[in-house]
Amino acid sequence: MKTPNPVSPFPAPALDNPARRTLVKGALAWTVLGAALAPLPIRRALAAVQDGAAAPAALSPALQAFQRASVFLTGKEVSAVMAARCHAALAKRMPNIDAVASNVNALIEQKQLKHMDDYLALTDVDPKLDHDAKEIVRALYLGVVGDDADAELFAYEEALMYDPTRDVLVVPTYGRGFNTWGPKPADSTMKVEK
Repeated sequence: MKTPNPVSPFPAPALDNPARRTLVKGALAWTVLGAALAPLPIRRALAAVQDGAAAPAALSPALQAFQRASVFLTGKEVSAVMAARCHAALAKRMPNIDAVASNVNALIEQKQLKHMDDYLALTDVDPKLDHDAKEIVRALYLGVVGDDADAELFAYEEALMYDPTRDVLVVPTYGRGFNTWGPKPADSTMKVEK
């Protein structure tokens, strides 16, 4: 006989069948696992769709050179969209950004550099070029160009500084895409009576 449930007038179903109990536990485990792992592929798919929608049709030679220099200087994959955003933000403060990228790429070919560590080991690099190259690295890692009140944020969640923990931690942001915040609430007044 089934035992009565004190909360419900209906008798509680017994889970005496071990196969059924195993099935229920397995279903719960897969549900929890699926819920835990689902956001990562969904986020990546959404990012790919957004990157595809925002990607320029064809990169100009200057942007291609900047992207090549960025990949070498950071040792990371820098998407065309990220490179274009960074280039645009840096160009406002560094009008010679195209020459800097071109000079970095020329130095890489001339010295046969394979990695950023090879670049850092050089002792005969022009100090101005070295400073500007490090500004590119700084911008790509932080997602910000400048330190003053007019600093420009061109990337947040995509900033390279989050790469070491991206597979473990969610980037701390409340904005998860277009129109995440919703419409601005209407002004309202409340009358409080005592």
